[in-house]
Amino acid sequence: MKKYYNFWEKIITENRIYQTVIVVLAGVIIAEGVLINSLFKEKQVVILPPKIEKEFWVAGDKLSTSYLEQVAYYIADRVLSVSPLNVDHSFDAILPFLTTDPETIKDIQTSLALQAKKIKDNDIYQVFYPMKFWVDDKRYKMYVEGMLKKMTANTYLGQERVVLELRFTVKNGRLLVTSIEIK
Repeated sequence: MKKYYNFWEKIITENRIYQTVIVVLAGVIIAEGVLINSLFKEKQVVILPPKIEKEFWVAGDKLSTSYLEQVAYYIADRVLSVSPLNVDHSFDAILPFLTTDPETIKDIQTSLALQAKKIKDNDIYQVFYPMKFWVDDKRYKMYVEGMLKKMTANTYLGQERVVLELRFTVKNGRLLVTSIEIK
């Protein structure tokens, strides 16, 4: 009987040791999860705009104004400084900045396709000269204001002041344009 009693005590002791180890490991896993979560929120991911002119930063879902400015100027140049020969390539260059939502991207591409057709059909050459940039952080909008000069063949069509409005969201540190409007 003593033999079974010692064996039973040994099993109980091992059981307590394993319970302690399980509790310690569970604590380590929870601590690791908290640490990884805090590091994810604190990490800085650098996503380069096509042309770097100023220093910028990206941290979590927060983007520096200089980053937004550089991306907005790039998109404004691609959308507004076009000719019949480069309009398709120019519009394709902004696709990496567009949202991944199928409905929204379809609307943007339809709008850009109509603009491209108008430029090709009327043989319009236009150049955009940006003058001013501002951001509305609360509404997730960026604006680029400038002069748009238009010509066709050898005829100067004139110039006008336009504002390019870009609506955007930020997901996992990535800027996604959800709307492009020329006003």
